Amino acid sequence: MDFWTLFQVLILGAVEGLTEFLPISSTGHQIIVADLLEFGGERAMAFNIIIQLGAILAVVWECRH
Repeated sequence: MDFWTLFQVLILGAVEGLTEFLPISSTGHQIIVADLLEFGGERAMAFNIIIQLGAILAVVWECRH
């Protein structure tokens, strides 16, 4: 993985983490930021699936009681 891809992933992860639990669309923000960073195609789709799964698992983990 090159530096630019790592930078894109870190920025998109930060956007997801900051917007997931706010009453705004985290997916919409990710789409906008990914477009600005020219992060697209199958790679972006796989990243979005994995990051959404991570957010779901975090909620399940916190609400496990």
